[in-house]
Amino acid sequence: MELINKLGDAQHRFESLGGWNLEDKAKKILSGLGFSDEQFTQPMDVFSGGWRMRVALASILLQEPDILFLDEPTNHLDLEATIWLELFLSNWRGGLVMISHDRSFLDRSINNILEIDLKKITLYYGNYTKFTEEKALRIEQHKNAYRNQQKQIKNTQRFIDRFRSKSSKATLVQSKVKMLDKLEKIEAPIEEKHNMHLRLPQVKRSPLNVISCQNVNKHYGDIKVFNNMDMLVERGEKIGLVGHNGAGKSTLLKMLAGVESVSSGAIQIGSNTDRAYYAQHQLETLDPNDTVFESIQKVSTGWSETEMRTYLGSFMFSGDEIKKYVKVLSGGEKARVALARMLIKPSHLLLLDEPTNHLDMMTRNVVERALIQFSGSIVCVSHDRHFLNNVTNLTCEVGGGNIRLFKGNYEYYEWKKQEEKSEETFSSTVKVQRKGNSNYREKKKTRNRLAWIKKRFKVIEKDINEQREITQDPSIGDDYELLQKAMGIMNRLEDEYLELMEEQEKLNGIDF
Repeated sequence: MELINKLGDAQHRFESLGGWNLEDKAKKILSGLGFSDEQFTQPMDVFSGGWRMRVALASILLQEPDILFLDEPTNHLDLEATIWLELFLSNWRGGLVMISHDRSFLDRSINNILEIDLKKITLYYGNYTKFTEEKALRIEQHKNAYRNQQKQIKNTQRFIDRFRSKSSKATLVQSKVKMLDKLEKIEAPIEEKHNMHLRLPQVKRSPLNVISCQNVNKHYGDIKVFNNMDMLVERGEKIGLVGHNGAGKSTLLKMLAGVESVSSGAIQIGSNTDRAYYAQHQLETLDPNDTVFESIQKVSTGWSETEMRTYLGSFMFSGDEIKKYVKVLSGGEKARVALARMLIKPSHLLLLDEPTNHLDMMTRNVVERALIQFSGSIVCVSHDRHFLNNVTNLTCEVGGGNIRLFKGNYEYYEWKKQEEKSEETFSSTVKVQRKGNSNYREKKKTRNRLAWIKKRFKVIEKDINEQREITQDPSIGDDYELLQKAMGIMNRLEDEYLELMEEQEKLNGIDF
């Protein structure tokens, strides 16, 4: 009887904890993190380290703890899984403490920031974008307060020095001295580490057609990845590859890099065109017995020691840090070394597979700015949407054995995909037909689109100003190729701005 009671209690507890739903929950979480139904029953030893990390993450999420601690949870996720996790965490009912360098992910999944700097912890309310704005404001306020106090101290000290010897002013002087002694001094602002500026080696102008795929087929046994796929990368194009896990993004990069051969078809690279390829496995190919300096020295033929030190400084290696051995470096430091080795070679085409993985915010910003200013072509895979939005100007969706090109960055791609999912289009003809027959969904759709256009205006204005600064920068000098590129980007952005203005006007004219 006692055993029956215990069994009943155990069953009741099992049911109250959602035991019967456990398998369904596990499958949903695993699916969200990129696992296929066939992979659910596969043994762990068939998975790579990155996929095992996904399993570990799924296990933690399934437990639904009261508080969740996550350290760089998106590092081993692709874009699709990152977006799923973002949505999952935004609905998380418990507490969440997380370290992440994915700016878009932070913006959409957290509501407070704790900054650890100079042995101090500072709380900021809001997401990552709000944090950067608030921090910049606090720094400016601190500088102003310090400057004003120093001015006050200087004037007071001048008064004391001037009238110290006059007996008629003795009382007033003593009062000023006491005031200075009691004054709570504002600490001098700590100079922020200025982000280093990395300028990639310039190369001669490449041909218009940098690299192309013609009727490319790629298969692994019976698994077809690409079927009669065509692709063209032109001079100055910066393409972000997106698509579900296993669609073939990394395979496409490897084929473009010549690391992997096609099953049939042809890949042609332009005459006198140099290409460089970066992928995560290159971290493991670094010689562990090299110092950071020696690792770069091996690929920097003809560079002086000063030039190499300056270059390494762009990747946050300075002073004695360049003497550290590769074997003692963290994953992020190894990633910086591998990136530095790849980018040091002048190339017309950069092929990048998750280039921001393991990088801190500062290094991401440095690399990002360098790639924006890079005059060559880029094809990259990244789950960092902030990076994709800032660096790329085209988006290529990989899937179903082929590719589809979108003429804009990731944000543009996201909007176009959402637009395609909509049941109705926003064509002017349909709008006239809808007049007087609208419903709540149509109103909401229009409001959302108008809000997006307003947000996009700000981004375009910011981007135009950045390109205008490049054209007005005296240090650019006679770099006509860079100037021409900046003017081309400005023209494209201005055209988009005008198109959006026309659409905004039409949407505002809809009478529901």
